[in-house]
Amino acid sequence: MAKQTGILQFTGRLGNIIGYRRNGSYFIRTMPETVRQTSATRKAAQHFGIASRKGKLIRHAISPHLDIRSDGALVNRLNKTLIPAGREHLKAIKGFRFNRHCGLEYFFPEQPVMQHNTLQIPAQIIPSQETATHLVVKLVAVRLCFKERCIENVHTATATIDLSQPFNGMELETAVPGKGSLLVILQVQPFNGTYAIQNKRSMAADIIAVAAPAPTKRKTITIASDHRIKSTFSARIWRVLSDPSPNPPPLFSTLNGHSPPGIVKSAT
Repeated sequence: MAKQTGILQFTGRLGNIIGYRRNGSYFIRTMPETVRQTSATRKAAQHFGIASRKGKLIRHAISPHLDIRSDGALVNRLNKTLIPAGREHLKAIKGFRFNRHCGLEYFFPEQPVMQHNTLQIPAQIIPSQETATHLVVKLVAVRLCFKERCIENVHTATATIDLSQPFNGMELETAVPGKGSLLVILQVQPFNGTYAIQNKRSMAADIIAVAAPAPTKRKTITIASDHRIKSTFSARIWRVLSDPSPNPPPLFSTLNGHSPPGIVKSAT
């Protein structure tokens, strides 16, 4: 790994050289001549690809609605959190911080809780926020379909907390139509009058709730096997042949809605 120090810095591939940016600095590395993959490395690459696609969809759905700046490591941090989650266990990202320098506990020692389609912030004493006069609380709820890689719906709600008054609790609606996974993010930003305090250590945006889509119900259809139909037909032939009555039971009636094998019913 070598650091780029020239005037012209780049990212991407240039021949067998790859330029990339990390933590505000630019570096270069060379491409390997050959890549040997074991079953373990192929599996790890597959998991990384799944996490990357999910992370991209989450970022595109949520980031446009946030007012805080994302740090340069957001992509890697989110992917790293999603890899252990696998294909289905999306709840592993609950508590993820879009701003790694500050979390919701900085503002709310008693954490918000989800009750059905409502986010409840309990009444509590909010810690001193230095020069802030009020807090602007923003809720972002999104429905995502990871299978189709699409954003189904987005709902946002904003409220203000006056820091000069006791905080008696707050409720925010989180109902979002759709059948995909539900992610609920709560952002808190302090203000001094009409000016937002742009301090990365006093702004938070965390994923506070994750709900997987409801499993689809599969209908089970039972179809009689051909062997069963043949066995039933053979038994009926024996009953007809052994019946001494002048009016034996019909031979060519349907069996469970199916005609006997090899018999075609003609129209009358």
